[in-house]
Amino acid sequence: SKRRFAGEERMNTLEEEIAKLTGIVREMGGDAAAIPASAVVTAEWVRMKCLFGCQGFGRRFGCPPYSPTPKETAAVLKEFKTALLVRFDGDVGEAGPERLVTRELTAYVQQMMYELEKTAFADGFYKVLTYTGHQCGWCKSCAAKEKGATASDCRLRKKMRPSMEAAGIDVYATAKAAGWELGILTCSDVPGGKKLDSPMTTVMMLLLE
Repeated sequence: SKRRFAGEERMNTLEEEIAKLTGIVREMGGDAAAIPASAVVTAEWVRMKCLFGCQGFGRRFGCPPYSPTPKETAAVLKEFKTALLVRFDGDVGEAGPERLVTRELTAYVQQMMYELEKTAFADGFYKVLTYTGHQCGWCKSCAAKEKGATASDCRLRKKMRPSMEAAGIDVYATAKAAGWELGILTCSDVPGGKKLDSPMTTVMMLLLE
């Protein structure tokens, strides 16, 4: 698809674009479902789980306190009509006990969402915004870990996007709008660390209009 500019017609209708993006996701081994943006659920408690339940808090620019608050995300959602939920089940590598999911999976799904956003934009849908999955994995070590770091120190701001959770979205409640029932992941102790008891489902989102 060639890049479109202001004043030119879109290459596809919204429905055609959603079908195109869904096809790309399925070619990459995932699945997608369109829901009304009004069905996306934000909640303050989600951010509290980042603050008190996640070791990544403040260690990546895609995470709180740098990522959008639930209130900010709710305001953005009101400016869109359609959300394309994207899911990827399982991993793209063999996770060892030191990591529940591989770095390869993080890179794979984040590249997927970046490509979807670029595709939609090039097709004339300039009003497009992506929420990815996992903690940001574009850089081997995030500059947020450095003393005195500010959000402007992000080395790959062009590609970095927050996850749905980091932006205060209740992924479980939102997935139900697409007919996806997500179970609670459990893990077991193994020599050297922990291992998931079942494959992880990564859920992401692309807002489009």
